[in-house]
Parts: sequence; structure tokens; C-alpha cells
Amino acid sequence: MTTQPNATTRIRISQEELKNGKSFAIGDFTLTNDGLFLKKIDKDSGEETVFKICEPLFVKQTVQNLDTKDVHLDLCYKFKGAFQELPIGMGQLVPNELIKLMAKGVDIPHEFVKVIATYLREQQKRAPHKVIFHQVGWHRHDQNQLVFRHNRIISTDLTVKAINDNENGSYNLKPKGDLATWVNMVRQEVAGHAPLEVLVSAGFASAILGYLSYQYDDIDSLIIHLGGNSTRGKTTGTLLGVSMFGLPSHKKRGLGKTWNGTTNSLIHMLGGNFGIPIVLDELSMNNEASLTSVLYVLASGQEKARLTDTIQLRKQGMWATVILSTGELSIFARTNHNVGLTVRAFEFSNIPWTKSAAHADAIRKVIRDHYGHAGEAFVQYLFDQGLGIIDQTWQKWQERCVDVLPDSSFRTRIAKKYAILLAAAELANRALDLNLSLDNILQFLVKQEEAISEQRDLGKKAWQLVIQLIIQHQANFRKEGIYCNPLNCWGKMIPHGNHVEVAFLKHVLEQQLKQLGFDNPKLVIREWKDNQWLITEGDRPTKRTRIFDESEQQERQKALGLDTKPPKKLEDATYNLKIPKEQLEGLVRSGRLSQEVSLDEEDA
Repeated sequence: MTTQPNATTRIRISQEELKNGKSFAIGDFTLTNDGLFLKKIDKDSGEETVFKICEPLFVKQTVQNLDTKDVHLDLCYKFKGAFQELPIGMGQLVPNELIKLMAKGVDIPHEFVKVIATYLREQQKRAPHKVIFHQVGWHRHDQNQLVFRHNRIISTDLTVKAINDNENGSYNLKPKGDLATWVNMVRQEVAGHAPLEVLVSAGFASAILGYLSYQYDDIDSLIIHLGGNSTRGKTTGTLLGVSMFGLPSHKKRGLGKTWNGTTNSLIHMLGGNFGIPIVLDELSMNNEASLTSVLYVLASGQEKARLTDTIQLRKQGMWATVILSTGELSIFARTNHNVGLTVRAFEFSNIPWTKSAAHADAIRKVIRDHYGHAGEAFVQYLFDQGLGIIDQTWQKWQERCVDVLPDSSFRTRIAKKYAILLAAAELANRALDLNLSLDNILQFLVKQEEAISEQRDLGKKAWQLVIQLIIQHQANFRKEGIYCNPLNCWGKMIPHGNHVEVAFLKHVLEQQLKQLGFDNPKLVIREWKDNQWLITEGDRPTKRTRIFDESEQQERQKALGLDTKPPKKLEDATYNLKIPKEQLEGLVRSGRLSQEVSLDEEDA
């Protein structure tokens, strides 16, 4: 039996049909299991002849990438009696390029290369066509309609069709199993256990956050780091938190990734992701000396500007999603002391995410075989209700969070982020009837915020670290009333009744703060002044203090780091810290300094 399509008919050619004796006619060509044949008619005699030009070959399908517009062809050909498949570019359907395929076993006789090229160009027009995408989550279709790219495109327009490239893209989003089994597991194993409820909410929140990033300019990606010992269920919890959208695994392009890799590789993986949650497992695997820049880039959702080889501005990768991170250490342990990071990345430490090993096993058993359906159903629900429901629910939870979160200068910013999690939980309950406790989730977040709020007090954190530094390096300070000549002088200690005044040479303290990870020492010192932790002169944060006697100008020159003689005035600019005596516990003082403090206390 021979199939003869017209010029516009798409026809699917399969290896099985050829093996079963079916033949396909494409113009003057006929494809069978025995080879590709060409029909020729003699102009003078009108006699028709058919002859074989090569072994069987055909374009199985054409594939176009929705993001890059690149097209490739899946070429199927017979070599040594067995069919093989090979992806080739459209540009290879010309004689000079086609003949190079002989290196792959494609039968391209030199005398027929032009004829074969003509056949493939015509046959590919009739081959099935597939549109794929690599960029996922929310995207504008034709620069207009907002759609959600999951395993397929979800939208109100059923004519918009394309599928995710699960084999070659960054994420395997093909659903497996069934929705009901996953939902029942959440109701039984997650509902009522706040830590896991938060992680499930975070997974759904990725779709909420991706949508909001199109509506508001100040929406960053949300980084949630789970710190603590390896037996706390962190990995199980994070894989659960992404299972609603895709394969919860570190293999086969699953949504479980690792920190192992360069910043550029992480950015490449995230580029174009506007709503699919991912896991970055095992922070210790990342070998960056400092994570400060990495976290800022991940949270900002935009790659740093770079130039191409031709000095053109390279297109920047962009994303907006939820990133779940795990590690035994704090994510802030390898960052500068920058308060901006603590409102971009949230760290929940030493929390039992699962109740027991059996509890973790029960969750893993389900998500291993049932995943991807819940995210699809969730997004479809948002479209069915109208996407405005996202904005309304988010705004409502922002107001609630502002009311209950600890008072701070960052409360509004933090409320916006926590409200995304709570809005996602409420909408997921409506869409899938998950029974997540919104009160439990809110209470968990408030409790964590109360614990972390002190870390956002930059001045207090710096103050504590500097006091430790003073105790550790007490030998670098001169003591009022006691003769000592430190080789590396940082300043002077002056005892008072209930406190010690530590006069730190200005440039030394600023240098030490930078070494402690505070990029802007003057900002820290301004907070100290506002808290009245400094002894100052007038409006300035500094004071002029005599550290060195007139006979010690060489030592003074060295301490000030000057190439020339010090100024004639014997006083130097210092930051004078007013440290309560009880905060200096552990300071090993000489007998005379101890006596000075005791005498001052008696006088007081």
C-alpha cells in the first residue's frame, strides 16, 4: 500500500510502517523499507523508469524552539539494516552539508546528493511539526497574552500549543502518576504540620511570585534556606515542595539541583524561569569564597550585564521564582554582614521538617511516582477564576502580615514576601482542597521572624563583634594610667565608673569593620551614634583623643600609617565606644587597670 499525500498534507512516516511493507510517495519519490526510489519519464519515448538512489531516509518530524526560533529536523535513516535517528539543522539540507552526514552512516551517494537534498526539502514540509520551549513559568505569548508554560502551555486560548523540552531543557515537568494520590498524601502527611505546610506553600508560591513579577517592579525571587543537621528531613521537605510542578529528583533534569557549580551555571539554569520552584541542595558543595554576590544575583532575578566578543551588550538572563536551599551551615556564614540579604533570603535553622524517618519515607514513596499534576491543576484554577484573584489574595495577606509581624523598619518588605506564601496556601486550598492550616503557617513565619529580627539589626551585630574583637586583641590598646607600648596600637582604653571608654583610631576601626564583613562602616557607626553608644564631640561621630605622648611620635606615625610626620596637634580622630563593664566580661586586665575601675566605682 502506498500513501500519496498532496502538497499540503502532513504525513507521519514511521519505521514500523516501513518494516510492515507500507510505502510513501512524495512527488516523484517513493520511500519503502528497501530504499528511496525515484521515478523518471523519458521525454522522447515517454517510458517510465524507477530506480533506487539510496537506503531509506526521511525527516521524522520538524521541531522549532519557541524561545530561540531555531528549527531542527529529526532525520531517520537505515544503516546496516537498522534504523537510526539523528537531529540535524535546516541548513544541512544542502548538498555540500548533506554529504557530510555520511560520517554518521547516512547513505548519500555522491551522484545523487542533489536529488536527495531536493527530496528531503520537500518531504520535511509534509512531516509532523512540534513546537517546544525551554523557558518555563509565566511568559507573554506573541508579546501580548500571559500564559503559563508547564509541561504544556496553560492559558485561556486553547489554540496556543507547545510542549516543554523535558529531554534537553533544564527541567523535567512531565507529570507522572495521578493527582488524587498526591493530594491525599498532603492531607494525611502534611496538613497540620506547619514546617511542611510552609514548604508546600512555597512550591505553589513560585507560580504566584512569577505572575506578580509581571505586575510589579519590586518583586524579587524568594530564597528559603533550610539549615541544620542532615537528619532533619530538609531534602525530603524541599523535594516535596517542588513535586507539585515536576520531577522531585536530582537526576534526569528533575527540579532538585545542587549548589555544586559556578554562579554562571546556576544563572544559566534559572534563566527564563518565571514560576517553577527549584531546590539547591547541599550549600557546602559550592566553592565560592563569598556568597554575597551570588545571593544578590539569585534574588534580584537578573544576570549581570556582560559584553559579547563583538562588544555588544549580551542579552541578560532573567527569572522570578522560589528557590529552596539546604545546607548544614547558615547561608549567611559566607556573606558580608549586609542587612539587605536578610530580607532577600530567609533562613529557617534546626527545624524538624519531618516528624520521623517513617514520616519522611511515606512522603518520598508518594512523590517518587506521583508528581507534576497539582501545579498544573493549580494554575488552571487561577485561569478559571481570573488572574486578578492572585492580586486580591496577596493584598489581603499583606495587611494581615503587617499587623502581626514584629515591628521593624523592614516589616512592610517582609510582609510582602510572607504574604506570597500565605496567598499561595489559601489559593491551593481552594483549588485542591489540601486542608493546609493558614493560621499554622502564619504563626510559624511570625515565630521565625521574631528569631531572625535581631540579625537584621546591623548596628547591634557589629557592636557585639567589635567587643569580641577588643577582648581578643586587648594587647593592641594602651590603658589609661598604665604604661604599655603595643607594637600595633589600635587606640586606648579609659576606665570609668560603670563603663570603659575605648578610643579606637578612626582608620583602624573602619578597617576592622570591613574585615568583619561590613561593607559600609560609616553606616554602622551612624547607628551606634543614634543608639548613644559613642562618646562624641558635637554632631560628629568622632572625638579627638590623645593616644600618644609628645615623645612617642614615631609610634604615632606608625599607628596612623603615615609616610610623613604626624600633625602638630597631639590628639587624633577616634571613635570612642562607651562599653558597659558587664559587656567586657572575659577582658583580661592588668592589676592597675582593674584598680582604676574599682576606685571609680567607689567614687561613684
